[in-house]
Amino acid sequence: MRVVVEIDQATVRYVQLRLGEFDKRAPNAISNALNRGMSNINTNVRKEIRKDYHIKAGDINATLSKIRATRGSLSSGVVSKGSLIGLDKFKVSPRTINPNRKTPLTVAVKKSGGSKVPGAFMADISGPKLFMRIKKSRLPIRRLFGPSVPQMLGRKDIRDKIEQDGRDTFERRLQHEISRILDMGRNKR
Repeated sequence: MRVVVEIDQATVRYVQLRLGEFDKRAPNAISNALNRGMSNINTNVRKEIRKDYHIKAGDINATLSKIRATRGSLSSGVVSKGSLIGLDKFKVSPRTINPNRKTPLTVAVKKSGGSKVPGAFMADISGPKLFMRIKKSRLPIRRLFGPSVPQMLGRKDIRDKIEQDGRDTFERRLQHEISRILDMGRNKR
């Protein structure tokens, strides 16, 4: 999943007009504002996903990478790449490993609810993980997975909120960068 902000020529011309005699500094102002907006998006990805899902920020952060804007490349963004996340990374109750457990485990991926998973069990294979038998016999078993971070980000309401906050931050920061360049230019006279 990718959230990218790109700037068109109209925005560049607008900034150049606002800067007047300092118009050559327009790419600096735009790239600084884009990078601040990208940082805001990066933070909001974790915040918005964690509002709806039982997942740690570190598990989300491991899938994120930033694309920084430069003077020559006026686009920035946040990319999330990752595979399915084991159900043990979400809310599992009880989390203890007990081979004699009679009641089914309860798993909650979203904060809006959870459900019992008959036949699921916790086993310590390179750390506690959630498994289920494929047949009646002891083996084979398969690990149980929940959604990936890109799938969580793919929800329209989460994505729209993140993009809107990023655009708002970019607009505010662009005005700040223009004012800063103009103030520095006036002080040098």
